[in-house]
Amino acid sequence: MNSSVNDKASTENRRDLSKRTALWGLTVVLILALALRLYGLDWDDGFGWTPHPDERAIMFKVADLSFPGLADLPLLLNADESPWNPRWFPYGSFPIYVLKIVGAVSGIVPGIDQGDLRVPGRAVSALADVATVALVYALGAMIWSRRVGLLSSALVAIAVIHIQLSHFFAVDTVMALLCFASVFFLVRVARSGRLSDSLLAGLFLGLGLATKISVAPILAAYVVAHFVAAFGLVESGDSRNILFTDRISNAIGNAVLGGLIIAAAFFVAQPYALLDWTRFSADITEQSEMVRRIRDYPYTRQYIDTTPYLYHVQQLSVWGLGLPLGIVAWAGALYAALRGLRLWWALTYLLVGVCLPAVILIVSNSFAGIILSSAIAVGALLVTLPIRSPGTRITALLLSWVVPYFLITGAFDVKFMRYLIPITPFLLLFGAKMLADIWRATGGLARSVRLPARTALGLFGALAFAATLFYAVSYLGIYAETHSAVRAGEWIRSNVPPGSLILREHWDEGVPDLYSYELDELQ
Repeated sequence: MNSSVNDKASTENRRDLSKRTALWGLTVVLILALALRLYGLDWDDGFGWTPHPDERAIMFKVADLSFPGLADLPLLLNADESPWNPRWFPYGSFPIYVLKIVGAVSGIVPGIDQGDLRVPGRAVSALADVATVALVYALGAMIWSRRVGLLSSALVAIAVIHIQLSHFFAVDTVMALLCFASVFFLVRVARSGRLSDSLLAGLFLGLGLATKISVAPILAAYVVAHFVAAFGLVESGDSRNILFTDRISNAIGNAVLGGLIIAAAFFVAQPYALLDWTRFSADITEQSEMVRRIRDYPYTRQYIDTTPYLYHVQQLSVWGLGLPLGIVAWAGALYAALRGLRLWWALTYLLVGVCLPAVILIVSNSFAGIILSSAIAVGALLVTLPIRSPGTRITALLLSWVVPYFLITGAFDVKFMRYLIPITPFLLLFGAKMLADIWRATGGLARSVRLPARTALGLFGALAFAATLFYAVSYLGIYAETHSAVRAGEWIRSNVPPGSLILREHWDEGVPDLYSYELDELQ
């Protein structure tokens, strides 16, 4: 069995892109990704503040922080007096600290105002997403082929949801990068069982949790990776001759040491989660109740009566990625989940590992429901590992992050599309692998149908890429225009007499430069 798998892999490698071709292709992809993300970072020019509410809240907290001097060091352990305590935990502290440091460094650059970190913060967000694009290539090339890696990275580069979230600093792209980096090293753990990979995975996991605690389901992938390493379910060349007992002890030891790194990285990057536990737990509870609409806010009412799971699928497909790429992404996820399983096992896995946890969460998305459904979803994946074809087992590790996260997030009553960005790169990676496998499968068709089949597939692929690129470039048109609220302010100042009464909604972000008017809010 292993010999045939190795022969097949060898054949695929001979047909793969050369290193030089892949490198040139990746360079083009990264330049494209950078251009799409850096264009129009000053999209709110004309505002004295950022009109993005989450970005504004983060900026306020960054401004409230101050670097501790030598005299302040004893205060760092005092949550009430520490100048380094953000006293705000809807988001993690790590991105807040990063932006504070970026602000200090950018202060030496002429023309950058340390009091207004909008553009430097957005640049950090954009660069984090470009790093994700590079890692998508690295993971795809490592587990499948350079061709798949390059295609998947190109799809992430032009994905509109990534471009949009790169244009403001609200931790989403940083979180996505840390999640993907964690899984990248967990794949290396599963393949080789090296301690260094466990430690690096632990580092990125800890930083990810310190960016947003909602990525906690990724800890399941940490456990699965070390389980796979312990039983040698995904072997690489340097791990085949290790004794079974040594595998077990190495995997347990590495998992423990990596777990210590997770805890240490989390504490260093977000120390006041523990030192200011009362405020931290209160903020996390508020966010948990907000996404389940236990607490009612005007900006979450738009999700009343939306359908669990299907709403996210539709929104990401149509708006986050655009059609037809959205179809490729979700079809790729289904393909990844079923690939390597016989029909009976595939249907059983879907029912037990996906449908059953989804039903549990729809009935109750309480903490107990989340734990139970996650355990079932991950347990079902573990059960399928021995019966999956050896070449597809590594996909189960990726799914051990994607599936529980989507099941939990998709069941929430509040369904901001940005909640899906931690798994979107994986969906596109799965979609690229599916397309590559379909292309390779057409090579085995009879000559009379091979050319028409490959022509049709090539046209579909070109159409999907061209349509997505067109959508991405068209979306950039938003940033080529003056912000609509700024234009509204200009019109009011030109046409409405000073001193006039202007009504606005309480939750409205406001129109800038209306200081000469009397403003009143509608409650």
